[in-house]
Amino acid sequence: MKLVFCFARKTQRGPVKDLVDAYLGRIGKYLPVEVVEARELRLQARPGVHLVLDVTGVPMTSEDLASLMSRHLNASTRHMFFYTGGPDGLPAEVLEGANVVLSLSRMTFNHQLVRPMLLEQVYRGLTILRGEPYHRP
Repeated sequence: MKLVFCFARKTQRGPVKDLVDAYLGRIGKYLPVEVVEARELRLQARPGVHLVLDVTGVPMTSEDLASLMSRHLNASTRHMFFYTGGPDGLPAEVLEGANVVLSLSRMTFNHQLVRPMLLEQVYRGLTILRGEPYHRP
């Protein structure tokens, strides 16, 4: 399975970009990774499961996310797409086309900060699946 992170607009330089790059490197040791940065985010046409981050979504624990990833790994899902919006959120087309809408929190976060937060949770989920000591419940 390939993990595809779809971000509205480019990640800004500086500490956030450094964190994004660090977690992409960590995740890449487990699964292939791709980043799509687009001015106008659209639902990817490739086969796979589409997960959208939105404040209205379902809250998940790290273990829940790991379980979701495990189900798709075992089902031989080709791509797992994660979408994060820009300052104005996500286009309706992306929200409506999602298989899963999840929330990192009921709080609103800056769209740049959400990226390393999402990537850290995906990395954490992968370490949970591998039984590695990174995650402490």
